[in-house]
Amino acid sequence: MDTNTRMHESPPEEVETVEGSGLEFTRPKIDVMQLLFWGCLLISIAAASVALAWPKASGAPGPILLIAMGSGGLVFLLWTVRGAGRMLGLFPEKGSAIRAAQASQPRFGWIEALDESVLIADQGGAPVAANTAYKDLTSMALMVSQGDNAPVTVDRLFGASPGLAAPVYRLSKDAKAGMARREVLPPITIGPEQVPAQYEISVSPLPRGKVLWRIRPIAGEREATGAADLKSLYVEDAPMGFFAARPDGTITYANSWLRDTLGLPESARNVRIDDIMRPEFVKMLSRDRKTGLPGRVDVQIRGRDGIEIPVHAITTWSGRGAEAAGRTILLPSAQMLNGGEERFALTGSRPPRPDGDPMFDDAPFGAVRLQGDSVQGAIILDANRALMEMTGGQAAPGGQFAAMFQAEDGEDALSSVLVDAIDKPVGLKLAGKDPRHVNVFVALDGNGRPSVAYVMDITDQRQLEIRLAHGEKMQAIGQLAGGVAHDFNNVLQGIILNNEELMVRHPLGDPSYSNLQSINEFAMRAKELVKMLLAYARQQTFKREIFAVPDFLSEFSILLRQLLDERIELEVVHGRDVPHIKADKNQLENAILNLATNARDAMLSHKNGGKLTIRTARATGADAHAKGFKFVEDGEYMLIEVEDTGHGMSKDVMEKIFQPFFTTKEAGVGTGLGLATVYGIIKQSGGYVCTTSTVGKGTTFHIYLPALKAEEVPAPVEATAADKAAARPMDISGRGRILLIEDEDGVRGIAASLLRSRGYEVEEACDGEEAMEILEDNPQSFDLVISDVVMPGKDGPTLIREAKDLLGHARVIFISGYAERDIAQQLDDDRAVSFLPKPFTVRQLAERVKQELGSPSKEAA
Repeated sequence: MDTNTRMHESPPEEVETVEGSGLEFTRPKIDVMQLLFWGCLLISIAAASVALAWPKASGAPGPILLIAMGSGGLVFLLWTVRGAGRMLGLFPEKGSAIRAAQASQPRFGWIEALDESVLIADQGGAPVAANTAYKDLTSMALMVSQGDNAPVTVDRLFGASPGLAAPVYRLSKDAKAGMARREVLPPITIGPEQVPAQYEISVSPLPRGKVLWRIRPIAGEREATGAADLKSLYVEDAPMGFFAARPDGTITYANSWLRDTLGLPESARNVRIDDIMRPEFVKMLSRDRKTGLPGRVDVQIRGRDGIEIPVHAITTWSGRGAEAAGRTILLPSAQMLNGGEERFALTGSRPPRPDGDPMFDDAPFGAVRLQGDSVQGAIILDANRALMEMTGGQAAPGGQFAAMFQAEDGEDALSSVLVDAIDKPVGLKLAGKDPRHVNVFVALDGNGRPSVAYVMDITDQRQLEIRLAHGEKMQAIGQLAGGVAHDFNNVLQGIILNNEELMVRHPLGDPSYSNLQSINEFAMRAKELVKMLLAYARQQTFKREIFAVPDFLSEFSILLRQLLDERIELEVVHGRDVPHIKADKNQLENAILNLATNARDAMLSHKNGGKLTIRTARATGADAHAKGFKFVEDGEYMLIEVEDTGHGMSKDVMEKIFQPFFTTKEAGVGTGLGLATVYGIIKQSGGYVCTTSTVGKGTTFHIYLPALKAEEVPAPVEATAADKAAARPMDISGRGRILLIEDEDGVRGIAASLLRSRGYEVEEACDGEEAMEILEDNPQSFDLVISDVVMPGKDGPTLIREAKDLLGHARVIFISGYAERDIAQQLDDDRAVSFLPKPFTVRQLAERVKQELGSPSKEAA
């Protein structure tokens, strides 16, 4: 008997390590009875030794005992050297430790070289050896650490999935019979994270009654079916048609129902949609591809025998471009079903599946199965994942379907709306703390009872519609404000010019001077009010210049501190690397002043004081999106934040603050145009104004203005002597021939009179036609033309364009209550054109005339 046999037949083993080698081998434990036997022999030898040493003590038997002692010693020596000594390790042979370590190595080490999970078992299924891949699969499936434990059987590995019992049984049966077999298991979820997976298992007989089990994962099903995960492989055995296709029409997967119906073999390749249906049906399937919504259409599919079969197709598309994937469900019509009985209605509803329906569970919209005789009293049987997330868990089975929605107009009105939702979508709000807008569509079964309902989340769409409606409303108000401002500017123009003429006749000290001065002050207030209306309507004239906002705010904050109450603390904080902007400084001052004034009033009324903080920083569109301002376009921005510690605003108030004439102040306090003006100024500057507010803590206005790149910022230029001379007071008298065109008689008369009083020769015209007659009679005789822009008949730009040859080198000043809109671009030549907005004072008009007549024209240059 060899060493291995003796080791297997010996009593329980001990493990011993050979120092320095890192190897382990087993050693038999010492048998107790054997030790007693050899102990007695040793005692006998010892007794014989005593008898020999002391003959008197032993007597005549001494020689016999001596012989016995020699024999016993010889036996003990032989046993030690050739028998138990070697087994006990007293005198180990050379290489015995290595042979012991090799004997302990697994007998099937070759299975580690395979790239799949492998188990070697006997024909009864008891495990003998397994590779690391099999142990890892066991650890993931059973959620236990295998370590050095014996591997588990295959039936225990997949025992948690009842659907796998049949194929595993068939494999075990053939393994016991010594036959080879291969089975593809149904899809399952495995591990604590429920990872979808599918396996192929094969068994093969080995010599000496052993069986080789090989477990291989199946890959590539997602590419084949276009499914989001392997759970969608359940459609293979579904009692309806299903196919997945690419944008070019190639069918990448068709389930067994569709293959059998069309007569296609399982190995069919390169089948296209137009091979199984007519071209017009193919177009109908792809018409909803860009919307991403399910498309429903009645089509006919054509089998290999040429017979067309009517079906109801539901197609959904995911992805874009070449990566898009289309999935189509084909519901058979009633005449195709066994015995002509309708197993399900051809609506959007699907028959319930006890083992789960991925097309229901994983739909990107809410879906719920219903039970009941009416929609109002329907009970929820099941709801998919999207609806549970949408409702915050309120769509749990057993609940009432109607309870999912808000009854804003009462229960009766909600019931009526739910009835209207049958076969057409209706808008409702989900109940909950954060209600969401949804479209609801209810489908009935063949007996007219509610079967399934679809719930589409349209919250983002509704918010966009509200913003669009609000924008259209604000645009209409802006157009109205612009028209009113234009007409009012003409009225103010006459008041201001006539009042200035009267103030010249009644100077300081005259009894009427104080009344005239009061009229002038009221006219200036009206002028500022009109400027605010034009700012809101985005029709004011802008004089854009490039500047650094920190420098601008440093100068402006000095004035701002004087305007704020001493109980208000003002702090201006500048960020690093703040970009330059191109804007109108005066308009930006006006916007910040309006925000500061509102903040001051809010803080004084709330806490009798507070802190106003103005911050500047560089920002991007992504920064604005992170704050919730999704409408801000991507790009680089200069950010100005105006933050106060006032009483804050509610959500309802924040939605109205930029509307003109809306105010939360007491009656008679404020105009309600401050924030509307800010809105108009910032929008006309190409920026955005956004608001965040917390009731009881304060409000912050975020102004995003387009930032300039470094190469767009010009180098600083020192003031020239001409600029310094222009800053000195100007003599507003002069000489020259002027053609004044104005349709308002009062404005035209007083303006002409004032210009004549300062030395100019003035010819008047009430409209464009009369001005053309004057120019035809006196061609190239005028030095300057002053024309209103908007006039009945021929407007100002049209007149100048048509009278090009009659004007000669005359310069042009356009005056209007509207804003300048690149009027020079409406002309066909390079004539020098300037703009003077109404209402203007006598001095402003005289200074502009003196500037124009005192500078050379472009043509002369």
